[in-house]
Amino acid sequence: MSSPIPKTQIEKTQAQLLKHHGGNGYQASLMIANSYDARHDRSFWRFWDESVACHYQVGDGVLDLGAGIGQFVRDCANRYPKSSVYGIDAATYMVNDAVKLPANAQILLDDLNLPQAPIAENSLAMVMANNMVHELTQPIKMFKATYQWLKSGGRFCIIDPIRQPLKQQLDKAYSHTQLWGDETSVEDLENVFEFFLEHNRYHADDLIYLLESAGFKVVDNSTLLNGKFIRLVVEK
Repeated sequence: MSSPIPKTQIEKTQAQLLKHHGGNGYQASLMIANSYDARHDRSFWRFWDESVACHYQVGDGVLDLGAGIGQFVRDCANRYPKSSVYGIDAATYMVNDAVKLPANAQILLDDLNLPQAPIAENSLAMVMANNMVHELTQPIKMFKATYQWLKSGGRFCIIDPIRQPLKQQLDKAYSHTQLWGDETSVEDLENVFEFFLEHNRYHADDLIYLLESAGFKVVDNSTLLNGKFIRLVVEK
């Protein structure tokens, strides 16, 4: 019997993302699409203009890391029509189902665990990573690439879940009786604990430490959704 062909790095990432999305890529893309407008309301765009786009000059590039089906890429391309706007995602079920993009925008299939996208150094003014850092096996290579792609004064916005007490996750999934009852299956427990581990990778201080170690300066630090998410803006 022949040995199985080793998976490439991006294939490993794609398999991990599909598992992270519950094994249903279509459902994941639909959920992202349906929640987009609520997550990018007037308040968000006011924050973006004041805190992230403040050093933008006409022609500067814009990048969305973990772009999904490209809704943010589309909106940035319309807001900055003289700029090249990029999105990067490794999930083919997202990229292949992308929204129609303006001529100045494109989505690149790339693995953010080891980015290889052909983006010129010092060419970007703004980079977004919204709810995706925790999906990576490690964010070091992505943070390093982002620093290289940004121009001096360029800004990087990270919105991501931060560690919460295990009690919150278990109380949400089970009543006390269910959690300790014989009827609670091992499979269900494994799913709950895997979800907890995937969405509680970092404390806020962990992300700040990594970003500052990469050379960034923190210029905005706030929490969202009752402290469940952190929103950082850092500058090169």
